[in-house]
Amino acid sequence: MTHYTGSGGTDGGNMVMFWPENLPEEADTMLENDPFSFAETMREEGKILWFLCDGDGDFSVTVYVDEEPPADLRSFLEHEEEHYPDVYVKGSTYFGGLEYMYRKHNPLIEEFPDMCGKLEIPDGIYQGNVYRTNIPPAFSRTWLMQRMGASRYRVLHWQQLLSKASLVGVVGVLFAFFFLVWYIWLAAVGAVLLTFVSAVLLARSESCREAIVAIDEFTKQFPEYVVLLTSQPPEAAAEPENELLAMPVG
Repeated sequence: MTHYTGSGGTDGGNMVMFWPENLPEEADTMLENDPFSFAETMREEGKILWFLCDGDGDFSVTVYVDEEPPADLRSFLEHEEEHYPDVYVKGSTYFGGLEYMYRKHNPLIEEFPDMCGKLEIPDGIYQGNVYRTNIPPAFSRTWLMQRMGASRYRVLHWQQLLSKASLVGVVGVLFAFFFLVWYIWLAAVGAVLLTFVSAVLLARSESCREAIVAIDEFTKQFPEYVVLLTSQPPEAAAEPENELLAMPVG
């Protein structure tokens, strides 16, 4: 296996891939005092990867080591976001929000373990290219419809619509309490409750359970981020030292 998939999330709009063994002993203190400056320093040294992020949420990543991504995924890669001349992979790899990065301990990971996924990428020194995928919604819908079947996809679609409608409805009836007569307001509350119950029942249906599996498959095949790591030759790490030895003395 030469590719590795993981997922994580952030509440601070910054996703990173990091290796605790790469970080200095005082990393936890520095992360508390000035996480952005510390992360920028580690990024420049190739000790972490820092991903451009549109905002909070859950994200997925696939790392290809000495392997090209499949053609269907390559077609959705945006222009190269960032090139890393050196990426130092050492120990376990973690993918999550900047707020979850640590050297020795981070209580947030114990509280929210799903927000920082773990990958096992072989140790080494690599060149790295980081990409963000740009997948049209129409492609996602078509893929899921083909995977699930049109009828079951429609169940998923209605469940999502009812969930959104019930959320909007709750906010609406709270404000409407001050403006509507009581019997109309109660009717509105009943409609919102009916919408919510319908969404819950659909979420428990076999179609929606299969949809969760299909969405997970789609996320693994078409993640938000793609990282290409190319192994550097063994002598790469020794090149700086060799150059120093070759320099004239005096």
